[in-house]
Amino acid sequence: MTRIAVIHHLQQPFLGNAAAPLGAVEEHFGGTLPSLDGLDGLVSFGGEQDAWDPALAPEVELIAEAVERELPFLGVCLGAQLLARATGGENVRLPKRFVSWEPLTVIAEDEVLGAIPPGAHALHWNQDGFEPPPGAVEIYARPNGGRAEGFRVGRRAWGVQFHPEVDGAAVDGWYAGWPYAVTEAGTTVEDARAADALHLPDQAALSTAIFGAFTRVVRANARSAHA
Repeated sequence: MTRIAVIHHLQQPFLGNAAAPLGAVEEHFGGTLPSLDGLDGLVSFGGEQDAWDPALAPEVELIAEAVERELPFLGVCLGAQLLARATGGENVRLPKRFVSWEPLTVIAEDEVLGAIPPGAHALHWNQDGFEPPPGAVEIYARPNGGRAEGFRVGRRAWGVQFHPEVDGAAVDGWYAGWPYAVTEAGTTVEDARAADALHLPDQAALSTAIFGAFTRVVRANARSAHA
């Protein structure tokens, strides 16, 4: 049986649509980190922190070690920003908050991020972004504004700026927890909710595509390592 550890950063942590494709995972909360020894895969989810927060430095070091070991890693939103930081990329504060559903356009072949449903849209709820490290492969076209969307670095590390795992309950919690975010992003709750209603029903398929592909990589790598 493979071991996948998940690192949460939100005060209201969730797996959402990622739960089914990931299967049984070890969840870590409140700044606690797993040991990489004996792990087959590692996922780092989003949060309201900045990637350059000194409190996250131990996680940056852990991610750097995972990449060096070629342990499969997937970073989502803050997790992707931490992956960029751990591998020589850049973290940036966006000119303003970004709350938007954006289409995903695949521009490079990739076994984890490349096989997404046709017409897929992804939810962004961001204050920060990132530039991938030198040598990284960007998998998706950048949306308007030039933000990096998704990348692979090394052999088995991936990061996405958006939230494929999001479900309705998570979005409701974000509106309740950050009511100012929508206004600061230059939109309205009514418009944002209308976009949610249009795209949320498709998120289970997007999540299954990405997290399912990642889980298959984890299992294949584990079989190879234990052969």
